[in-house]
Amino acid sequence: MKKILICVVVACMGFFGCEEDEVSLANDAPESRTCTATNALVGQSRQLRVSEIYGISGTVTILSDCEIEFSNFFYNGLGPNVSIYGGNNGNFAAGINLSEPINGRSFSGETLTVFLPENTNLDEINSFSIWCFEFDIDFSSASFQ
Repeated sequence: MKKILICVVVACMGFFGCEEDEVSLANDAPESRTCTATNALVGQSRQLRVSEIYGISGTVTILSDCEIEFSNFFYNGLGPNVSIYGGNNGNFAAGINLSEPINGRSFSGETLTVFLPENTNLDEINSFSIWCFEFDIDFSSASFQ
C-alpha cells in the first residue's frame, strides 16, 4: 500500500481540502537499473494515442531490454490514481505498475523513464499505458506487438 495525497478543489464554494488516502497498486514501481539491449524492439518508438480529455500525447521508445522512455510527454494531471502501466498485447487489466502515481501533476513536453521489473521481459510486457488503476481505464497507450 502506498499513501498518496488527494486534493479537492470546489471553485463555487471556495473549498480546498487534502487528505492522505491509501492506494493499492499491483506492485511498487520497479527500480532503475542497467540492462542489455538484445530484444528486437530496442530502438523502436510508437506514438501514444492522443487523448483530448486528458491532454495526453508523446512518444514511447524502448531504450533497452528493461528501460522504456516517454518523451515529449504531455498530460494534464486529471484523473484519479493514474500511473504508467505495462501490459501484454494491449491487455492492461492484468498489467503491472511501472511508475509512481502521476495524477495531480501536469506534464508539458517532459521525458519520463520507467523500467520493467526484474525477471520480466519485452515478450511479456510489450504495451504501455497511462492507466487509471482506480477504474481500470486506459487513458492512452502505445503497443509494440
